[in-house]
Amino acid sequence: MSDVPSVLFHEILRRLPAESLLRFRAVCKGWRRLIDHPSFIRTHASNQSSSTTLLIRNSIGTRFCSLTLDSLNYKDAEQTIDVTPVKAVYCTGVPRATALPVPSCNGLILNSHYRTNKTWVIWNPLTRTFHELPEPDIETGLMGSGIGYDSASDDYKVVRIDRLFRHGKSVYQTSVYSLKMESWRIIKDCPYDISWVGPTRGIFLGGAIHWLSLHDIIIALDLETEEYREFSMPVLPPNSKELFETRLDVLGGCLVMSFYYLIPRMEGWMMKDYGDEKSWVKLFSFGGIGSIGIRLKPLAYFKNKGRVFMQRDEEFFWLDIKNHSAKK
Repeated sequence: MSDVPSVLFHEILRRLPAESLLRFRAVCKGWRRLIDHPSFIRTHASNQSSSTTLLIRNSIGTRFCSLTLDSLNYKDAEQTIDVTPVKAVYCTGVPRATALPVPSCNGLILNSHYRTNKTWVIWNPLTRTFHELPEPDIETGLMGSGIGYDSASDDYKVVRIDRLFRHGKSVYQTSVYSLKMESWRIIKDCPYDISWVGPTRGIFLGGAIHWLSLHDIIIALDLETEEYREFSMPVLPPNSKELFETRLDVLGGCLVMSFYYLIPRMEGWMMKDYGDEKSWVKLFSFGGIGSIGIRLKPLAYFKNKGRVFMQRDEEFFWLDIKNHSAKK
């Protein structure tokens, strides 16, 4: 092994799953230094961007498991899903994880809740470590939160948007926490109305965190410039008046919007080219399939298979887009 060039070790290790790297840190000091180096972590995260591993939990939030979607076989009529237990780390004063999905980026999870203003935690399920954020000097009025990576400064940033009242007017104050600097600071206010029924989780993609807003737009905060911009939602048919719920996700490296109608019907639209509002295309559209119904959450999209992996409560489904069929 000593005859193998170090550059070759680097190329091999960066292609391995994170679970393996955690074990291989114990091989020798040289491997530990390599695996822990920030440049290697960035390279590995970029190489693993197409990972199809999901973090799931039971209904009462006491157990976490990882699910590898590549292990699923759509043609197997009686397959049992294999999951790997993930040991969570809890600490006195730190709230347990709220209902999934939650804001996440490169495997880091932001554990926050609109009723918990004092304690926010960045949790790494792989290393079973957490980083507690200091309490921000702000009144409780949380409307949106998110976590993302700023490649320009090589820094992870946590964002929170709070609704405050200044001089009799409602404003949306934006606070950014830098993991590198370990401090909060206030940037320019969010110029858009995001007053949904409850706080929304931010979706990270393309160096920005995205939230749904009123007035049929998606707002994005660029983590490098810390400037807001907006994207238009897909143009919906006239029956959109019967729309009662919308959802924003990242599937297959693209923004995906799900629309739920009273009809009942569900539609999924994908922005094929990030930032191009003209690239919205309809990914799927269906009414109730058998007894499945439409209250499904899309979790992953497999373009080469033409299928979407979806969840309803504690049940999981494959949706075959071309054949308009689903399998539990």
